[in-house]
Amino acid sequence: MQKIYLTQRNWASLSALSVFTLMFIWVLPNTIALRHFLLAIGAISGVLLIKENWSSFRSLKLQLIPLYSILGLFFWVGVHYYFFSLNPDLELSEIKGLWARTFAGSIMAIGFGVALCQFKDLRKYFYVGVFAVPVINILAYIYDSYLHGGLINPNEFIFFLFAKIETAYFGGIAASVAVASIIYFIINSDDPKRYKQITLYVIGLLIVVIADVISNTKNGILIAMLIIFLLLMVVFAHALFFVKSKNNKFLEITVIVIVLLISGFVWNAQKQLASRGWDTIFQDTQLAMEIDKNTQWQYAEGSRPLPLNSAGLQPALNTYSRVAWATVGVRLIAQHPLGYGSVNRSFDKLQDFANIYHEHTGQTHSGWVDFGLGFGLPGLFFIFSAIISVIFMGFRRTDRLSLIAMMIALMLIPFCLTSEMSYKQYFESTIFFLTLCGTFIALKN
Repeated sequence: MQKIYLTQRNWASLSALSVFTLMFIWVLPNTIALRHFLLAIGAISGVLLIKENWSSFRSLKLQLIPLYSILGLFFWVGVHYYFFSLNPDLELSEIKGLWARTFAGSIMAIGFGVALCQFKDLRKYFYVGVFAVPVINILAYIYDSYLHGGLINPNEFIFFLFAKIETAYFGGIAASVAVASIIYFIINSDDPKRYKQITLYVIGLLIVVIADVISNTKNGILIAMLIIFLLLMVVFAHALFFVKSKNNKFLEITVIVIVLLISGFVWNAQKQLASRGWDTIFQDTQLAMEIDKNTQWQYAEGSRPLPLNSAGLQPALNTYSRVAWATVGVRLIAQHPLGYGSVNRSFDKLQDFANIYHEHTGQTHSGWVDFGLGFGLPGLFFIFSAIISVIFMGFRRTDRLSLIAMMIALMLIPFCLTSEMSYKQYFESTIFFLTLCGTFIALKN
């Protein structure tokens, strides 16, 4: 019987295919078995691709700091379980489940990063795949509008497939890829495909913000606007100080005008159609941080009347609750700097441990606070070491993948501050993309 041998190219293609498919179905319901199958395929191909390129990973080099930091995070989880856990049974159950999947996802991410760095023709699967969620969300909205016989208000949009957090998070990833790509093609003026590529990614950016608006996600809109603002600043500075060609100046001014029009349209649509809370977000935040004076956060959300904010208005319930929970979480991190030992239930369980009365059993909805509650300051140190090193090293590079890595890492800092990313598959996907960014930095591409 003749043996079949797979080349590095075969494993790279398998890695790209598994990740491409996973990005399409990651957020869809009733796909757990398929997700686990794709994760296994991606992890196996990742192991073999790492083995084939082991020389790039075994030496001590500065560009490996992001991957060392991710490895340090997994090591800290083991140390925490053996020496510092406040709930060993719960922590062990997450190690066997969530952390095992997260580790497999990191191996998958390294393999995928190797595949994209080694074989440029496979990169299109990544560039297309990251826009899957925004596109699916828009199609779902169109279908819902069709059922109602006309365009519906975002507040009435029924989520057939997934909720706001998926739209906001994967929209942030897609926007990061789009903005990094636009910057890359603007800087590299000799690329023959630059006009086509810039046009495609401006359209991609438009898709992201439309998906955010129809999903009525504050986090998604804010992150998209921050990323767009960064794009405008970079393009404006490049046009003002570095570009001499009139054609290139015209191109960059055109990009600025189009992106400004998109931003203005989307922001106005969000203000007109979205739920209340945008106009008083700062007053609501200030009110919610007064956790000792106002204790409504201790009870079931919406079960107690809220105090008026400094403008004399009723605060938005979701803003008040999330900011108050996060404020309580920060205080608990200061009191328990090594963390409780859980990704999914740190806020709930640590309040029990600290004898704080609470009816809310979920999370703070701030990913960084929740993870700090779970694995303390050391856990946050390892994650932020990876993020900051990716940003610093990506800034010094000019290749496209490094720019994408830097932009995704930049996006994660504010996004995970206001979104519940330290929970189940959201946490797994965050570590996946952070590991992928670290691989882009580790390898010369």
